Amino acid sequence: MPPGDLNSFFPTGVSVGEAARLLWPVGAYVLGMAVYAIFIFKFYRFIAGRDIFTLDLSKNDNVAFPVVWDIIFLIWYAARYIVLFPAFALFWFAVLTLMLAFLSENRNLSEILLIALATVSTIRISAYYNEDLSRDLAKILPFAVLAIFLIDTSFFNVDASIAVLRQANEQRETIFYYLIFVVALELVLRLIYGLFRAVFPAKKEETPRPEPESRVGPAEAPAASDN
Repeated sequence: MPPGDLNSFFPTGVSVGEAARLLWPVGAYVLGMAVYAIFIFKFYRFIAGRDIFTLDLSKNDNVAFPVVWDIIFLIWYAARYIVLFPAFALFWFAVLTLMLAFLSENRNLSEILLIALATVSTIRISAYYNEDLSRDLAKILPFAVLAIFLIDTSFFNVDASIAVLRQANEQRETIFYYLIFVVALELVLRLIYGLFRAVFPAKKEETPRPEPESRVGPAEAPAASDN
């Protein structure tokens, strides 16, 4: 195509600088949405998993003094729930509070903390009933934030949301009580689930038995009947 025809097809002209100016926001949106989607994918699968820490005592069957190692593994398993789980719960609580603050900047922080606590607690309870249900609940709020951002970016008032989050210093006791509640709830759920599995063990899928090989040899001619 001759240069004249190209200019007539693009009246304002084509330039690398103009392309970079237009594509820079596109790249920022794509990168931001991709990072956010990956984070939410990891986050909701993490918060919705029933077994945050696994315990497999069968590994000690072939070692010396298996009972002693079983006790050590049980103590370490309980310690992880007592020490590490509160850190995970605080992280979940903080992420959901942040999302809710950007969704509802007109509410005070005490209401947002209450909704975040109810959301985390409901997800954890659902995880012990059905992990598919808990995953669906865990990703509703994060993807709702993304959907609202895509539809109307003016909905978010960053200054108002940050002002709400600044009230956290005044809600330290409330946050501490809510954190204790989440940890206690998880321990109760884990205890109930353990007792339930002790009474009603999960059914193991039986591997199908191989079909016995046919011992019939090659087709033989029928024996002649005695007359």
